[in-house]
Amino acid sequence: MTIAYILSFALLVAALVLAIARVERGPSMFDRILAVDVNAAAVLGIVAVTAAATKRADLVPVLVALALIGFIYSVTVARFAAAESAEEGRILSKEELRAIDPVDDDDDSTSEDDSGVVIAVEVPEEADPEEER
Repeated sequence: MTIAYILSFALLVAALVLAIARVERGPSMFDRILAVDVNAAAVLGIVAVTAAATKRADLVPVLVALALIGFIYSVTVARFAAAESAEEGRILSKEELRAIDPVDDDDDSTSEDDSGVVIAVEVPEEADPEEER
């Protein structure tokens, strides 16, 4: 039975290391979210294997707490990710920004860097104070 514990522990540690690498490399937010979920599951598995190998029943509440934390994290991140559309927070190139809102290039009052990337933020229009009355 010891071989099964060692093999399970080694596979879970490998999954944890690979998921940590995916968190670091990305490339998208959803890859990182999924990798953090895999990390939570791998840590749960490691604690479960440790509890089974050492026959410690006092680690069961730790497993429950870790499972609840992982679930709450997943639900929270999924809610925020679903609330933001794909176009919100997107970095626009200068050409895309000019296509949306043409601006005179002769205006030197704004300093733009030459990176070719402009971050566009949509600001809601303020309500007319006369309409509120």
